[in-house]
Amino acid sequence: MRKMIRVTERDGFDRRNFPCSTRVEFKTGEFTEDDPARMLDADGEPRPMQVDPLDTWEDGSVKTAEVSFPARPPAGGEAVLAFEYGDGTPPPPAPPNPIRVRDRKDPIEVQQGPVIYQVRKWRFNFVENVIFDGRAFHGPGAPGPALLRKDGRILFPSGEVRIDVETRGPRSARLRVDGTYGGGYEFVAYLTFYSGVSWFRAEHEVVSGDMSQIATVVVENTFNLPDGPLVSAFGARQRSDGEGTSWAVVTDNTATVDVAAVGAWSGKDAVRYEVEHNGRCRTIFPQAGRPCVFYVHYLTTPPMDHHHTPAAAMATDLECRVI
Repeated sequence: MRKMIRVTERDGFDRRNFPCSTRVEFKTGEFTEDDPARMLDADGEPRPMQVDPLDTWEDGSVKTAEVSFPARPPAGGEAVLAFEYGDGTPPPPAPPNPIRVRDRKDPIEVQQGPVIYQVRKWRFNFVENVIFDGRAFHGPGAPGPALLRKDGRILFPSGEVRIDVETRGPRSARLRVDGTYGGGYEFVAYLTFYSGVSWFRAEHEVVSGDMSQIATVVVENTFNLPDGPLVSAFGARQRSDGEGTSWAVVTDNTATVDVAAVGAWSGKDAVRYEVEHNGRCRTIFPQAGRPCVFYVHYLTTPPMDHHHTPAAAMATDLECRVI
């Protein structure tokens, strides 16, 4: 059996095996978690993939699943892939640099080939450190995501957060983080890591407390880029769906960190960046009644958009659906 999936690129980026996922629905008894499955591209070549069941029918078969795979449609074009499943289906190929999660201690580690992401429960700050080819990209001392109230109070995550591993790879891994700020504020964050790329997606939302008193949410890190004077650049654009995005690029011309976020252009939804000479970087989100969504990309090279995923492309998802 097979289902066809169309992937559409509407923003003019060359995606180069861009992480992509879609929800697939099944009839009762049509597909189980143990059934073999694979993804074929337009040329009939198998692609690495991952199937994560979301809902099941009363008989235990899968009702809805999230299917994750790398997509490479042409800039401004589309690609159609075939999701095959059932008896006799060959297994998919192993992804390059598969995702592995080690969660038996603090910090939790998510490894993608030469990249190790560390996520701590105590003094949570999304990713505590990133080690890429033996190089540590974060310096010490950065606080967690700060909640700035309109009365001038600044709140940080209090105590230990709870981290649940929702998916473990091999194509992608997602962590759910539940924590508190004190003062009646609670938050939920999601961290998603992908095979084959050295960037992750983060989503942070305050889910309880007096929202009317929140001015901004500030995500701060100190990037370890010691090989020369830091150079930073900033940009913003409008996606094809009308959503604004923005980004900051920080480099010492040996290594680079890109930060991209959803939100730009208008005063209500503008995201601001501050970069200091010591590598201290702040991404400042207005409290606009929606989650803060951002991406961080680590490169062991100077900025090279012709070779790596551009900062602007990270915050621009592909359109992916079953046809």
